[in-house]
Amino acid sequence: MSMNYNENKLRSELAELSESQKIDLIIDLMARVSALEARLGMNSSNSSKPPSSDGYIKPAPKSLRRKSGRKRGGQPGHPGTTLRQVAEPDVVKTHVPDYCQCGHCLEQEPVHHVECRQVLELPEKLFEVVEHRLITKVCSLCGRKVHAAAPSEAPARMQYGSRFRAALVYLRNYQLLPYNRLTQVCRDLLGVTVSKRTIETAEQQVYQSLAPFEQAVRRQLLHEEVLHADETDMRVDGKRQWFHTLSTPTLTFYQVHPKRGCEAIEANGVIPAFKGSLIHDCWGPYFRYGGKHGLCGAHLLRELFGICENEGYRWAHELSVLLEMMAKATGTRGEQALSESLTAWFEQAYNTILLQGKQDLPPPQKTPGKRGRVKKSKAANLYTRLVTHRDSVLLFLHNPAVPFTNNLAERDIRMVKLREKTSGCSRTFAGAEQFARIRSYVSTSLKQNKDLFQNIKDAIRENPWIPVSGCPQP
Repeated sequence: MSMNYNENKLRSELAELSESQKIDLIIDLMARVSALEARLGMNSSNSSKPPSSDGYIKPAPKSLRRKSGRKRGGQPGHPGTTLRQVAEPDVVKTHVPDYCQCGHCLEQEPVHHVECRQVLELPEKLFEVVEHRLITKVCSLCGRKVHAAAPSEAPARMQYGSRFRAALVYLRNYQLLPYNRLTQVCRDLLGVTVSKRTIETAEQQVYQSLAPFEQAVRRQLLHEEVLHADETDMRVDGKRQWFHTLSTPTLTFYQVHPKRGCEAIEANGVIPAFKGSLIHDCWGPYFRYGGKHGLCGAHLLRELFGICENEGYRWAHELSVLLEMMAKATGTRGEQALSESLTAWFEQAYNTILLQGKQDLPPPQKTPGKRGRVKKSKAANLYTRLVTHRDSVLLFLHNPAVPFTNNLAERDIRMVKLREKTSGCSRTFAGAEQFARIRSYVSTSLKQNKDLFQNIKDAIRENPWIPVSGCPQP
């Protein structure tokens, strides 16, 4: 009955409208339907939405990479790796035959040939206890008792060694094991019971000793020609906090802050003083700082593909093809700049496509009864961004040091989400700050091909590794 009543009411309201009002209503409803259909068609493969928002129905994989034409597996010239024997084994076991098949005893026969087979195996006992005995003697001349000095690694009657504490920090902050699983690993493999407090204390020691490392990284980032920036959120102390990263091929800096925008950027102290090219995902506050800006081409391609799929704009398809051509051309140039003629052709094609695309975009329709600015569609917002930030989109064409994507920062910031998924959120803000600084140390060590475990041991011993830059210190 209520449905019939609503239907009759709508019919009566429609009958009271004029023809022009009916046409306006139909246009408004069609625009709403198109917007809802476009929203339903958005997923992680054709927009900036994260994969976690896809739900249980995952979209078909759509990689931006194209087939290279090469066969699968290792390519010609690839060195490859295999298990090789060591020159000096720790244990040697000799196996000698006793009798021949004919029954003859071989005990006195000379050795004809030796075949070596090696087995890499864990020792039965991985955990060793080193006891330091402090001897006390009495001086026969004055009668005074003289005590032996305790070594620095044994300040108390019982403690964990620096290598073991470094292993805890390594497994916690690089392998991202949660506390419960880490204590389980120590119990099952090492036969020792470790509390969560022990792990936290080791992390706190490394965090404090890495203060000079963080200061050195901040200084060196200012001298870089290109800097990649990105940010993501994490639950910290029951609130939504933001992790920021600044990345280069050899350096990584993480920062945690309650805010995402200008307040956090000012707090890191790097971007406001940076004068090079800043690469990011078109987050608005970045444009207030630095010299030149470059936008991530991978993000733009995903959004263009989404518009092609959901709204069918031809200009979006043409522009995505053009951007892929630019990426391929710049990817094969090495450190050389593109020719002026090719660069000019790319820019002219970019401008032509956007000029034609402007005619395809429908004018924004203001919703009757609503105040304020007219809401634009996804296609219109992307089009405005491509026009407004044209120089930032095409920066990689002019500067060989600027890559097409912001993948360097994307890979670094992904570790924050991986930590949240595997180890959970951070219960305290201080714990999040510890993870940010230690992870900066881990990532920078790996980028510079350093012995990560040795670097963590040095940090435990309050002698952290400091990256050396070729630029003069300010």
